[in-house]
Formats: sequence, structure tokens, C-alpha cells
Amino acid sequence: MTTHRPIKKIALFMLLAIASVSSFAANDDVDDLRATTKNEWVMIKNDRRQNIKAWSKIEEGKRLRSFKIEGFADTSMESLARTIVDADNYTRFFWECYESRMLKIVSPTDFYAYLKINIPQPIPDRDMVLHGVIEPYTKKNGYMMFRFTASPHFLPSIPNLVRVPEYTFWIKLTPIDAKQVRFDMEGFVDPGGSVPIWAVNFMQRAAPYTSMVGLFRRAELISFDTPSPFRFFDERP
Repeated sequence: MTTHRPIKKIALFMLLAIASVSSFAANDDVDDLRATTKNEWVMIKNDRRQNIKAWSKIEEGKRLRSFKIEGFADTSMESLARTIVDADNYTRFFWECYESRMLKIVSPTDFYAYLKINIPQPIPDRDMVLHGVIEPYTKKNGYMMFRFTASPHFLPSIPNLVRVPEYTFWIKLTPIDAKQVRFDMEGFVDPGGSVPIWAVNFMQRAAPYTSMVGLFRRAELISFDTPSPFRFFDERP
């Protein structure tokens, strides 16, 4: 998959990476290069049009940044939840994902998904196995949670791909009304292998925001005609 990509794509990636640290102001991004304090969230994007905000944080003892993002989706809780677990269609909204599938449904609240992620040459593509756990909505809690962790040993490694060793994040859905949901996401990813820090930090900056915008658009447009194998609600809002 990595042998026939056009050179112009690599150049575009490099250009975007440079732009990400030199032109934030023109795109409502917030320059976080001045912030050197660890364990403090620094806003890196404030998209007023999409009503999405994103932050990053330098974790103590880690060379890579954590990410946090929040926004509002104009759709129902169920539609957004079903899109989040629709692993066979992650290619439609997950950042640079070109192959995805559901591997195993363990229970109505537990599953494994597989993804392949496109990375411009000369960096090898990544693949990952995500273990997802659903915490259904209850009136007492007032929200629904999805917790994801990388399970790199769930499948044998694949030649020419680097298995992502660490990807931990959670998603929290809070209903505002019948047609609007607050979305909060926080996590950390280590893509493994040898990747320049600037490239990793660029991907951590771009991937959550881009994936979130795509997720919202799909959830707002799609309709599901068949029952879901997953349980999202112990009680309805």
C-alpha cells in the first residue's frame, strides 16, 4: 500500500506539518509552542464555525502529547453511538483510515476492531487493533461512555505495517436534547516504530479533529435500518 503513493502527497504532508506550526492564527488555531509547562492543557484549535475545541498536553515522563477535544453534534445519542461502533465503516470518517472491520463482538458492550492507517512515505503505514468497551447511558450518570485501548497482540503482525502499541482514549456522550449531543474525547497515542516527533505531534493535532468532524457528519446523515448488536442505554434520557 505504501509503494505507489504519489510524491506530491508526501510534499503535501510536509507542507501541512510546516503550516501547523507557523500559520495557526489564519485558521483559528492557537499557537501552543510558547507553552512549556507539562501536565497543563493548552488549546490548539478553536473552530468557531464547527463549534469544536481541541487541546494538547505534554505528559510528565512521556515524549508525546495527549489530546482532548470537545464539540456538539446535531444528531441523536443513538445515531452518534452507532456510528462510533460501526467499525466496518471507519474508513468513512477516521483520519487516513483506508481499511477497517469489526473483528469480534464479545458482548453487547465489548468488541474488537481493526484499522489500517495511511502514513506518507518513507514512514510505514500503521495498523491497530482497538478494544472498545461501552458504558451504557443511565439517568443517574447522565452520559454514555466508550473506552478504547490498543490490543497489539490480538492479531499476528502483518508485513510492511507497524502495529500501533498504545492508543488509549475515551469518548463521553451527553445529551443536550433529542437532536443534540455533547461530545468529549481525551486520549493518548504512540504510533510505534521510528517516527519523527514533529510528525507524531502533527498527526495528534490533525487526527482527532478531522475524525470528529467526519464522525459528526456521518452520524447526522446516516440512518440505520437494522437493530444494533450493542447496548447503548440502560435507561433512556
